Amino acid sequence: MNTPLVILGCGYLGDQLARAAIAEGRVVRVCARSTGRLAPLGALGAQVKYLDAGMPKQLGPALTSLPGATVIYAIPPVTSLPPGQAMQAAMQASYAAGAGCFIYFSSSGLYGEQPDDDAWIDEDTPLSNDDHAMLNIRTDQNTVASSSFERLRTVILQLAPVYGPGRGVRARLRKGQYKLLDEGQHAISRIHVDDVVRVVTAAEERAERGSRYLVADDEPTTQLEYATWLCQRMELPLPPSRPMFDPGGPRLSHRNRRIRNARMKAELGVELRYSTFRDGEAAIEAAEAAATE
Repeated sequence: MNTPLVILGCGYLGDQLARAAIAEGRVVRVCARSTGRLAPLGALGAQVKYLDAGMPKQLGPALTSLPGATVIYAIPPVTSLPPGQAMQAAMQASYAAGAGCFIYFSSSGLYGEQPDDDAWIDEDTPLSNDDHAMLNIRTDQNTVASSSFERLRTVILQLAPVYGPGRGVRARLRKGQYKLLDEGQHAISRIHVDDVVRVVTAAEERAERGSRYLVADDEPTTQLEYATWLCQRMELPLPPSRPMFDPGGPRLSHRNRRIRNARMKAELGVELRYSTFRDGEAAIEAAEAAATE
């Protein structure tokens, strides 16, 4: 694929996307407020641009001179502007620059802040309207879904929590920062960072304008099942548990769900490299072992 790639808000996931695209010989532009963190990508050949999405006038220069590009929007909600304004400005700038595809990294956590462990969600499941903490993400998603820029092919990817080398439960267990919630009884889904890269590539090639996909692996589990398996592999004790409703403590939320990924696989033709957490964590373990040899 020779299509240029522009990543607005290049963090952990953007870094992996950029490296994969550079390896394919694509022109890659990465944008963020912390350009120093992007220096390793610049050393690999990426174009590095400073971008503060709270200043919409910066979006035009960040996107210029790459006609036909795929634009990845991975910026958290911009709270210094009215909800949806930064997203609208990004789509307007992408359209004006002649971009071909605009992909928004949304969240799979838009279905309520309290656990619903028996329910499976898919693209036909109604979004929650009473989760105020997710209001800005929902507004951004609605802004993309209602886009009137006909020449700009918009795609929404609602990502489950992303894990991979250096990020996820494994890293938090090592730091002693991971806790089970209600003894780990609640359902969780997740997706390996390498598989997100695969989904993005497939969406660039095959997704129709206005499409939306939930992105997760094949096997939702309980938090306890995941943590137990991982702690045994890492030879660590099981982390402590805390109740969701603890008198005198802060109210906790649990937005994860059992995600059905059938539409993503059928319409995008995605074959996951790590279809379960066991596959993904085993690969991380092997990579860490190889790095110490």
